Amino acid sequence: MIFIVRLTLVVLWVPVAADKLWDLKGFHSVLLRQPIPDWWADILFWLLPLLELLAAVLIAWRNNRQRNHQGMWLSGVLMLGFTLFILFGVLGWYEKRPCGCGSVISGLSWEDHLWFNVVFFLLSILGIWFTRARTGRRHSYRKAVRLFFAKRAVGIRRFYRLVMLRLRFPRKFALFRRRA
Repeated sequence: MIFIVRLTLVVLWVPVAADKLWDLKGFHSVLLRQPIPDWWADILFWLLPLLELLAAVLIAWRNNRQRNHQGMWLSGVLMLGFTLFILFGVLGWYEKRPCGCGSVISGLSWEDHLWFNVVFFLLSILGIWFTRARTGRRHSYRKAVRLFFAKRAVGIRRFYRLVMLRLRFPRKFALFRRRA
């Protein structure tokens, strides 16, 4: 199942990023027509394709669950952002609805595009769940906490014995100055 999720997300991100990188000037002009500030467009026209490519590389990384997990998180964050952007357009928060999507996705209506994004967002969440660490950390940290408090208990006893008893009964007033 994890292989199918990974493959699906890589098949999504690689063409999308390649399409944007192939025509950077066109992508920048599409971003300038979006209902975002122009200075965002100047940043996003480089940042989005690179993040999409990074997500694809991390998801496709072989035999490294941690890198796959990071890629799934990046994919989830990107899809959440795109889904919210499309949702705001469907709700009518923008005066106009320009779509900066390429390839097959550009032919979809905004409502279909929203469902498309929701499905891929859920796939990213599923991928995050599949790639999470399963090392039994819940029990390993309990042992460390127990040892910490056990050491602290010994430390508290020593502290009490060395400091508190000496404050109450300093050795110079003891009947026997040395222990037997």
